[in-house]
Amino acid sequence: MSSSAAQRMGRIGETEAFSSSHADDAIGGSFGRSSFEFSRKQNKPKNKLSKLQLAASRRQQWKRMPTTDGLHRWVRQASTRRQSRAQRDSLESDPGGRMSLNRYLDATERDSNLSVGYIRVRDSLGRLVLNESDVVATDFHYRINILDGTGSSELIMNLEGVHNLPFPDKIRWFSTEIHRLWLPWESGHAELVVRRDHLLQDSFELVAAMKPYQLRQRWRVVFDGEPALDAGGVMREWFTLLFAELFDPAFGLFVSTVGDERSYWINASSDLLIGEDDHLAYFEFAGRLVGKAILEEHLMPVHLALPFLKHILGVPISFSDLQFLDDEIYNSALMVKKIDDIEPLCLDFTATRVVDGKPEIVELVEGGANIDVTRENRSRYLDALFKYHVLGSVSDQLLSFLTALYDVVPEGLLKLFDYQELELLMCGVPSIDVEDWKKHTDFKFFTHNFPTELELNNIEWFWEVVEDMKNEDRVRLLQFATGTSRVPAQGFKGLISSDGRVRRFNVAFAGTNQSFLFPKAHTCFNRLDLPIYNSKEVLAEYVKLIVQMDITGFTIE
Repeated sequence: MSSSAAQRMGRIGETEAFSSSHADDAIGGSFGRSSFEFSRKQNKPKNKLSKLQLAASRRQQWKRMPTTDGLHRWVRQASTRRQSRAQRDSLESDPGGRMSLNRYLDATERDSNLSVGYIRVRDSLGRLVLNESDVVATDFHYRINILDGTGSSELIMNLEGVHNLPFPDKIRWFSTEIHRLWLPWESGHAELVVRRDHLLQDSFELVAAMKPYQLRQRWRVVFDGEPALDAGGVMREWFTLLFAELFDPAFGLFVSTVGDERSYWINASSDLLIGEDDHLAYFEFAGRLVGKAILEEHLMPVHLALPFLKHILGVPISFSDLQFLDDEIYNSALMVKKIDDIEPLCLDFTATRVVDGKPEIVELVEGGANIDVTRENRSRYLDALFKYHVLGSVSDQLLSFLTALYDVVPEGLLKLFDYQELELLMCGVPSIDVEDWKKHTDFKFFTHNFPTELELNNIEWFWEVVEDMKNEDRVRLLQFATGTSRVPAQGFKGLISSDGRVRRFNVAFAGTNQSFLFPKAHTCFNRLDLPIYNSKEVLAEYVKLIVQMDITGFTIE
């Protein structure tokens, strides 16, 4: 090996999507609208925070505090109140003494951030309802139910200390605990044989028929008629395709939120679109699937709306969270909250949901169609409107989903995280850091322990091509090689293989045979087989070809 090659080898040693179109009203995928909607279009201020920034800024708005009875209660942080008051008092008015509409909405929004927090609880009949957070005592313990075919045992653990750990330490602790929930392969496992063109229906029937302990068994997925041994890659593809179908608004189970960032929320009209007899069973299936993805540490290609994440964790949800479901409803509600002359709007205590293009009136309270909204009762109206959208319209569906989710991953274990941490745990990092990718990649050379000059060239060319890619193309390359389109919350150092163990991304050079120049993936092992190319241009051509192709399916190779 030449001295220049040795120097370059040293440098190498140092560096050790899913999308779905928005469903229109004809599909039935719209939110229940209030009986008003202001048509005035708002100009978004240049310094307006994005939804992601808003969610991040409110992470510390509530804190779980221990009580003398050994339980915990949620307390809104006083600093948040003071900051909101200071911001509100500092608002400037226009020369005529009136706030601009954008400032008016912003001020009202800050008021709404101080609204009462609610937590979903079960009532005496087992239904989900919202109770004010300051009267709800929660148990901050993790109860592990170890299930097998003969029975179960329980271990109780206090999460107080773990909850305060830095996020990377939480992830490590969580990973250890969920591995304890796995049932070993030799004690029994499940094989899921599904037809690719009937993926959703076949998967639903198989998973719905499982007993609770089988959800923690190891699964082996087989696409009917395709000769593949599932060492994890097939299961990753199954998860990706299944989530895409299940969360497609056209199916009727979930809807896309209305606003800047796309996420998914429960379809209040799922009973009419899927069928009253079947829709709750599908929500149970969805809960089991999300739980299994968390248990197996498979990243989800879909993002749940912030109120959805809060319901999963059982943390307070407040009026301002309505904007994460529908900007239009939220902004209209803010106007109703502050407008002086409300009677001309002709509002009553109803909301409207659209199913198959037809509006349907829903009463927010008993006899709501006959109750006009006035200045005196508008707080009650807005409270009812908020409760309808964040829970009342979807309570049965949410209960089915949560019950099934907790059958796989205990609720107490998920309480370890806040909602932003849970999003990272479930979906991973939204963009790919090439430097982090480089740092946690290994190369295997074709014939020697040391690379040839041409192999060193290929390494440099490969990373230059990856750096020049758009993020969405990097995502497709990662999915081609590993079966997952997202990077774990810990970054590439947390990339796992099918057995749940950390396995670094690795590139194996496959020789200089010019008769076959396509890269080849071994998704079960996070490995990319790369031919040794004679030029950067040829390497770039073939790497870009694989990210442009819709490559699905597995063979014995």
